[in-house]
Amino acid sequence: MRQIAVLLIIIIVYVFPSAVYATYHDGWQRLDKISDEALQLAKNKRFEEAKEVLDYFANEFFKLNARERLQSMDELRAITVTHEKALKTITASTLPAEERIDQVAQFRLVIDAVHSNYQPLWTEMEQSVMEAFHQVEKTVKQGNSRQFQIALAKFLHQYEIIEPSVKIDVKPDWAKKADADIAQLQTPQFQALTQAEKVQVLAQMKEDMQALFDHVKKDEADPSLWWVMISTGGMIVATLIYVGWRKYRGEKQKTRSHEKQ
Repeated sequence: MRQIAVLLIIIIVYVFPSAVYATYHDGWQRLDKISDEALQLAKNKRFEEAKEVLDYFANEFFKLNARERLQSMDELRAITVTHEKALKTITASTLPAEERIDQVAQFRLVIDAVHSNYQPLWTEMEQSVMEAFHQVEKTVKQGNSRQFQIALAKFLHQYEIIEPSVKIDVKPDWAKKADADIAQLQTPQFQALTQAEKVQVLAQMKEDMQALFDHVKKDEADPSLWWVMISTGGMIVATLIYVGWRKYRGEKQKTRSHEKQ
């Protein structure tokens, strides 16, 4: 009986942490799915339904006490701000549909950034963001100031969609570099540079921007996989120990029986 109790303790030690993590993970997975549903509805221009789903998200967020599970105030701020912006614009009929969809997309990416532990969705926008930046470079090399402003506006819009998520996943130093670069692009001082100087500055900015996608502060493997491996491995070890102990005990009793004969 004592040995069975020991075995149960070992199993609880290994299994309980994974059960706790599973509860946490399931809660955020639910919120993640709700945010994705809102985005899909918005993409299909079912804006009223998307608004209802966004409202539902807020209710579930508080019901699951998700606020207490966040790792920082920055995460809470990003969720709150992007959710409010999405709610405010989703049914604003005076705004273009694309703008309303982008606001919901921004919110969706933030929830994924908080929830995911590897390969966040915002990194999938690397091509569109870097292509927009390339267009900025192209207009500077051409010396076309009017096209530069158009290309810059497009790039800023692309980056705005991922910015809150970037600041969740990327180390602060890299995010601050990108902020400083973007601010510099919009100053009269940048416009006052010679064409050669602008090209040189943009080359460095491009490296800084690329670094955001190359230095995502996430683990290479999903922690849930580690919990599964630990739990499974623990169960296997515990079982082997118990089986080995039973076998040893049986052989010892068998030896004693032979000795008595």
